[in-house]
Amino acid sequence: MKRPGRPLLAIAAGLWISVLSTVAWAQSVNVVTTVIPVAYIVEELGGTRVEVTALVPPGGSPHTFEPVPSDVRKLVRARYFVGIGGGLDTWSKKLLAAVPKGIEAVELIETPNLDLLEGEEHHHHHGEEHAARKDEHHDHKHHDHGEEKVAEKQGEAHGEFDPHFWLDPIRVRDAVVPAVTQRLIAADPDGKDYYEKRRQDFHQRLTALDQRVRAELTEAKTRKYIAFHAAWAYFAERYGLEKVAVVQEFAGEEPTPKEVAKLVRDARAEGLGAMLVEPQLDPRVAQTISKEFGARTMMVDPLGDPNDAARDTYEDLIQFNARAFRQALKTNMN
Repeated sequence: MKRPGRPLLAIAAGLWISVLSTVAWAQSVNVVTTVIPVAYIVEELGGTRVEVTALVPPGGSPHTFEPVPSDVRKLVRARYFVGIGGGLDTWSKKLLAAVPKGIEAVELIETPNLDLLEGEEHHHHHGEEHAARKDEHHDHKHHDHGEEKVAEKQGEAHGEFDPHFWLDPIRVRDAVVPAVTQRLIAADPDGKDYYEKRRQDFHQRLTALDQRVRAELTEAKTRKYIAFHAAWAYFAERYGLEKVAVVQEFAGEEPTPKEVAKLVRDARAEGLGAMLVEPQLDPRVAQTISKEFGARTMMVDPLGDPNDAARDTYEDLIQFNARAFRQALKTNMN
């Protein structure tokens, strides 16, 4: 049993010594990822030569995830720790600081040729909305100072670029897949031919996936959507969709009454009959707002769930979201 107050670094050092003697450590490339979709991609490329673990569990949000000492143990045996970066999983830096040297940290947002999109807070209109939010809340006598700090921290955590690039299968195919393959070959040169074959196969399947998504979305009555969270810019850009509004630019940032009123007006003006919600976020606010303009909620999922056959691989996850978008875009009030 861990003694109270024992630092993570001490725990990690003890675990490091214990695992060095195990044969399993040398039998595969051990990779720990922050989020599930990255684990899906590594699994596709690594096959039986790679052992993959994702830290953020199904239903969890990388924005609010807090590592525990057992997460250090998962990292001790890892060759790579693969995160998204760009403010999505900033907690990973503190976790890495508690692990002995030897693990290589990778932030996929730094992958060459990703063609990143600008982050939401760098859009001019968001600065105006944020200023309005501050003014609206300034006179609230019972405003919770702790919540203000959380919102401020979340705003600071987001970087210059939108980190949700994995929701575009073509960016994954052309940039992420080659980069991850190179990392696996560097860690396991004997498996080069194996990894290259899997890369080629995955490349072809992602091309086919892109075509399926396009076919799925041809049935849409509109190309405009409203989402609860601003996670879909890359998906929307790839497939010619247009965001009308989002409830939360950042996870945990509640909209002001003024913003809600504008969102409802915009939704009615566009005749939108559905709002996209995510399983990682509290649906109550979205349900309340959607009722204001007579809409239904439709679940999309940026992160996946290995326990759900509809979302337990990267391809299934993207296909799941394409179907959800199709249904939402078909639900037009006009």
